[in-house]
Amino acid sequence: MPSTSFSESQLVDIKSQFNAMDKDGDGFITEVEFTDSIHKAKRNPEDYDLEEFFSKADKNKDGKISFTEFVEACSALGLGQANSGKRSPREVDDAFNTFDIDGDGYITKDELRKAMKHQGEDLSEEEINQMMREADKNGDEKISREEFAMMM
Repeated sequence: MPSTSFSESQLVDIKSQFNAMDKDGDGFITEVEFTDSIHKAKRNPEDYDLEEFFSKADKNKDGKISFTEFVEACSALGLGQANSGKRSPREVDDAFNTFDIDGDGYITKDELRKAMKHQGEDLSEEEINQMMREADKNGDEKISREEFAMMM
């Protein structure tokens, strides 16, 4: 695996995301596969500069992104770096685990409500719903570690 500041669990998550985007299983993500994945995840492609992403990620300019290039692009986008106001991977993991009460790798609305109440924040149902809408980028009604990291 590539050498980065990511924890092993984060690299596993990144590998899982990479594999989900690599539709034909050839070990590379094409721009078409990436765009299709954005659409299927119910994310707005206009929120992403695909050309810039590929320009930065496709280091050897072969029109495809290898796993190593994908990890380096994630790192270059600031995920997992403790500088520039970003939290370290350890801080993100610790915070995520506080909210992921059952330890299944996702934060549900009920877990969010309980964790916030435990921290002294008795939020209304609408406030909890708003937090979920902002953090749950793929619309599966739960917050993954990746979504949580992006929110932080």
